[in-house]
Amino acid sequence: MDTSVNYEELLELTVSLAARLQKSGAETYRVEETIVRTVGAYGVEKVDAFVIPGSIFGSLETDDGQVYTKIRRIQNSDTSIDGIERYSALCRRLCRETPPIREAKKLLAETDASVRTYNLFIYYLADFILAAGFAIFFKGTIMDALSAGICGVATGFFMRLMGFLNANTFFKTFAGGFIIAFSAYGLAAIGICDNADVASIGTMMMLVPGFLLTNSLRDIIYGDTMSGVNRLVQVLIIAVALVVGTGTAISLTRHLWGAIPGSENLVEHGLAVECAAGMIGSLGYSLMINTHGKGLIHCMFGSVIASFVCSTCIRLGLPEPASYFIAAGISAFYAEIVARIRKHPATSYLMAALVPLIPGAGIYYTMNFIAANQGAEAWSKGLATAAISGAMAVGVLFVSTGFRMWGEYKRRRAVEKTKKAE
Repeated sequence: MDTSVNYEELLELTVSLAARLQKSGAETYRVEETIVRTVGAYGVEKVDAFVIPGSIFGSLETDDGQVYTKIRRIQNSDTSIDGIERYSALCRRLCRETPPIREAKKLLAETDASVRTYNLFIYYLADFILAAGFAIFFKGTIMDALSAGICGVATGFFMRLMGFLNANTFFKTFAGGFIIAFSAYGLAAIGICDNADVASIGTMMMLVPGFLLTNSLRDIIYGDTMSGVNRLVQVLIIAVALVVGTGTAISLTRHLWGAIPGSENLVEHGLAVECAAGMIGSLGYSLMINTHGKGLIHCMFGSVIASFVCSTCIRLGLPEPASYFIAAGISAFYAEIVARIRKHPATSYLMAALVPLIPGAGIYYTMNFIAANQGAEAWSKGLATAAISGAMAVGVLFVSTGFRMWGEYKRRRAVEKTKKAE
């Protein structure tokens, strides 16, 4: 252990770095490993880290038994792939070079300044193409895609306004769900939108907690039970808010304009159109979560792989959970390979690749059944949606665990070779 290191400053640095990762949307295990590996690189063997959404606890113990502890409360976190990539790269650099703490703090400040964001126009463009692309993906017409794009821009505006006003998650989601349904059914009432449900589902891909549900199940399976349960509670809060918001809007539009086309006249697109639509929607999602540069191309290609594999499996007669399991596993394998080639976290490519697999339609219709007091139908659709999310989580978990085990094996071999050389 290097006695020249100020351990309180070291722990403060690593917890600050971990906090930035969590605010950028990094996984629980990545945030914990950032603390353990960075502190360990400075010669401290006794390191503990405990992370749940919104909170970070880090501690270290010196050789003389002195214990240092830092706690950090995280609020207003969002997903920023560029932030995850840059802070993860900084973590690797600190572990590799172990610069003095003062220099490490400067590197952290420089990384803060280097994280890129898009201008407001790009974010609204992302809202439009995300909603429009997934409207086609979910068997909509061109007019449904145009309507969904308009709804996406309107929803993006109100969600950013709610964020500016520091509205809580429930109210933000309620407002977003209301705007989505009211806009879609309003456009259907004036004859622009052919299928209001399809336009709503395409737009709702901006808000559905599909990733949150999948990640919560993955955390629980992986052993991060508290983190998984925490995320699961967030899923329930968002789902209830969406039910109330969309249900209120649909009831209001029916009172104002009467019966409106829902999911009539759906279009059975070919596999090529379906993959292209999923790719466009994933591009919008990638822009929305702040992905930059060549990463956008890799994300779009990953989404094509996911759509193609899942649709092909279903067309071959495989059950939906099995099809989604295979597609998620292959997408995770693709993300892990690209991550190692580009020296970036696999999350950068996995999130966008899995977007077409998110059971947005299942979540939407489950909410509609609940709003209509159709308990049996809601239960059936909800179970099917949960089965798909669970299958995706297990598929990703198998692949990511295999790669992590292989990485740990290589690390231990390297340590053994170093010891033999000494």
